Amino acid sequence: MSRRKVQLIPLVSILLAFGPFGPPASGKEPGSMPVLQVDHIMIRADDPAKLYAFFHEVLQLPIAWPLATRGRVTSGGVGFGNVNVEAIHFPEQTPSDAQLVGFGFEPAPLAQCLGELDRRGITYGDPRPFVMTEANGSKRTLFTNVTLRQFSDADRPATATVHIFLSEYSPTYLDVEQRRERLRRAVRESGGGPLGVMAVQEVILGATDWPGATALWEKLLAPRRPSAPGRWQVGDGPAIRVVRAVDNRPQAFVIGVGSLPRARAFLHEKGLLGSVSEHEITIDPSRIQGLDIRLRETKE
Repeated sequence: MSRRKVQLIPLVSILLAFGPFGPPASGKEPGSMPVLQVDHIMIRADDPAKLYAFFHEVLQLPIAWPLATRGRVTSGGVGFGNVNVEAIHFPEQTPSDAQLVGFGFEPAPLAQCLGELDRRGITYGDPRPFVMTEANGSKRTLFTNVTLRQFSDADRPATATVHIFLSEYSPTYLDVEQRRERLRRAVRESGGGPLGVMAVQEVILGATDWPGATALWEKLLAPRRPSAPGRWQVGDGPAIRVVRAVDNRPQAFVIGVGSLPRARAFLHEKGLLGSVSEHEITIDPSRIQGLDIRLRETKE
């Protein structure tokens, strides 16, 4: 009787192929993941109307939600194709240049997300529902935010240097996917405005303890694997990139454009061109309240 040879696949080959958390994720993420993608980037500004007008009127990007004051907080959002960018002012904030404070994640259903954070040992603040009173006196919750405390230096964004949070909209208030698709389509049909915006490629976060910070992000984002050291693509939204820095704060966000020469020509014509290198240009920070907004060419 002959014996069949059984071919064993070495464990190291499996680990090299799939990494410690299984195959790389793509597209919509499974429900076991606490966060699905970055929903909106938050910029705290003394003059949010001016910043909002720059994004909507100068860059000609579509409105995600109109500029308005609700509960003493002034906020307006503009769509960049794969994420919204919010200009916001809180009554208790300290006057300063515009600050890229952080961003809100779209969670898996919030209760499920918080349970998964508990399992992973990630701490968070109390849920903060935003409740609106209707004309008839009834109340309804529009959205609920939850601070990720290990990623933030304050529970509330008004006084934070860095604020990372969950943001879940009430389905009776907003269909997130429907709005996202509307804004994606509007950006695509307009050709991305005069800059040729396609999407926000990444948000760059500075960290004084880079190994500790990247380990914490891995704890939150697993089983996603970094596409490069300290960089994670999170669903269909921007990637998160953590870099070594002298302080802990969001540094910049990077816009992907279809043609860097086209974007450069527009910014130069409008007196908005900042620094220029072979593969990247910036919008002049002095024209956008001190913000660091970078542009790179992408074919996606």
